[in-house]
Amino acid sequence: MKLLSEIKNLLIDFIKPCGIDDEVVKIPKNVKKMGTKVEIFSFVSTLVALIFAFTLKLTNMMIELRLLFLGVIFFLLYKGEDVLRDAFYIYEDSEKTKFDLIFDDEIVYRGSNIIGKTRDKVLKYDDKNKIYKVLSNESSLNTIKNYLNNLWRQEIKHRFDILQILSVILMLITAIFTNNTVPNTIFIPLIIFFSFISFLSSAYINLNRNTFFKKHREYNNEQSLIVNDLLRVPSIVNKDLDMRINKFKDTVINSNKNVKNFYKKMNISRFFVSLVETLCNYGIIIFYIASIKLSNLTLASITEITATLVIIETAMGYIRRFVYALDYNSERINKINTEEEDMKLILDIYHSITNEKPKIVDNIIVKPFTISYKEESKNDIPFTLKSRETININSGEVIILYGPSGSGKSTFMNMITERIKLEKNVEIPSTTRFLFYDEKLRFGSLNMFDELFCCDKNPDLNKMEDILKNLHLWTEIESNSHDVWKYFKEKQFEHSLSNGQRQRLILAKMLYFLDDDIDALILDEPTSGLDDKNDIGIDAENILEYIVKYANKDKKRIIIISTHQNIDGFKNNISNKYKIRNYIFVNENNENILKEI
Repeated sequence: MKLLSEIKNLLIDFIKPCGIDDEVVKIPKNVKKMGTKVEIFSFVSTLVALIFAFTLKLTNMMIELRLLFLGVIFFLLYKGEDVLRDAFYIYEDSEKTKFDLIFDDEIVYRGSNIIGKTRDKVLKYDDKNKIYKVLSNESSLNTIKNYLNNLWRQEIKHRFDILQILSVILMLITAIFTNNTVPNTIFIPLIIFFSFISFLSSAYINLNRNTFFKKHREYNNEQSLIVNDLLRVPSIVNKDLDMRINKFKDTVINSNKNVKNFYKKMNISRFFVSLVETLCNYGIIIFYIASIKLSNLTLASITEITATLVIIETAMGYIRRFVYALDYNSERINKINTEEEDMKLILDIYHSITNEKPKIVDNIIVKPFTISYKEESKNDIPFTLKSRETININSGEVIILYGPSGSGKSTFMNMITERIKLEKNVEIPSTTRFLFYDEKLRFGSLNMFDELFCCDKNPDLNKMEDILKNLHLWTEIESNSHDVWKYFKEKQFEHSLSNGQRQRLILAKMLYFLDDDIDALILDEPTSGLDDKNDIGIDAENILEYIVKYANKDKKRIIIISTHQNIDGFKNNISNKYKIRNYIFVNENNENILKEI
């Protein structure tokens, strides 16, 4: 019953529309045009094969009618099928290769445009911890790429799948009416039986596919994380590298086992279909020979049964292709449905940001809240963060968050920037007018100069130089190179600077691009790579003082700083100019409580 139900699902999936109706995910016209061209060649190849399946039968008919010249022409056409098919295949293969390359580039480009607006803003509900968490940018981009890949291919291929099915049905009807060799009481049930077996095979494969893809996705995600660690995370001890390689090996073994099991079932199923197809063809030969007297067997009758067999063989081959089309259609829809929930979240954020008129942020209200992270593995520590009072932060204020590592500072700042969210808890007009610093920020793979100025061809070098000098970076870089700008153009971020220097360079970029569209500067441990205080001035207190004075000259911006460092000197130096409010995270009965002091 499961197989019969799955056959019904395959047919329903084939005829019903799929995908989100949104202009943002529509396939580009030039890509659709190229894909259609490829599919036209594929469809023409199918028509050619179907037409040629009847040419041998037409040859016999012409000979019987003593139209020998036409008979020779049809026979030559029959023999020339392979040449014509190869000619079509060569051009089709070339066009398909070109299309695939452009298709992949267009998907990445469209995905980049979407992720450019939605990065760090897509929130997904975490059922275990009862909280909305930001969907990682990597997961968002993978969702977009997988979704567009299958949706666009579906849109291109589906209409041609329908045409192929109609052409196969037309061929079968023609074969039934032109068949005078095998009784239709045998021929029709034979075709129906083979079609039914093919559908059962496809249904069996589809029932196992969902489990296969679910496990395959889990293994791929795990492997991606391990490879990322291998490339980016330095080894602390010698066993780190072996540990990651062995872990990767385990996931490869499990993934390969999953692949082998699925394709073993697929191969057995398709082998069974091929076996039935072979038996059907031989069954017709045996039936035909058994139904006539050997004395009546002539060359004409042999060529007639051969022509019929060609038609039956072609028909069965295209019935198989028809079922495979249903199978591939189901696979694409399965992948589309898998990504659809996350894709809707991404598109909702994309449209809200695109259509939103950013509102000025003159205050942030945080109502009393409780966040609890539950233990999900032996390595997890249950974590609870609470605030019993409403927190009202106004423009011009400097908020300092104190607390040891793990006390909840980053969690609270993620709430304020809506990287995590409790319903109806934080009231902010908009976070599009925020700049947020945390220790995960880094430059990309371009040289530091291009990264620093966002590839601006005419950057304000004097402005940046002044910022770098006040952050005590200019002198440090100049000591390694007489030409700071040349140094930045030749070097990359990860391999040329210390941790403290990298922090300050990111802060320099943020200050350089600070304009009237930014209402709030959120800094999570911005000076953790520096001393609290030292004699040479390159310390947390001096850097923070410069940042606050630079960013809040007109005393209109909200500045929130989290730290575990002693910065009392910094607060004393700015207390007469700015309103400073202090919040501390304290542990009470295994709960982290946020209090104003």
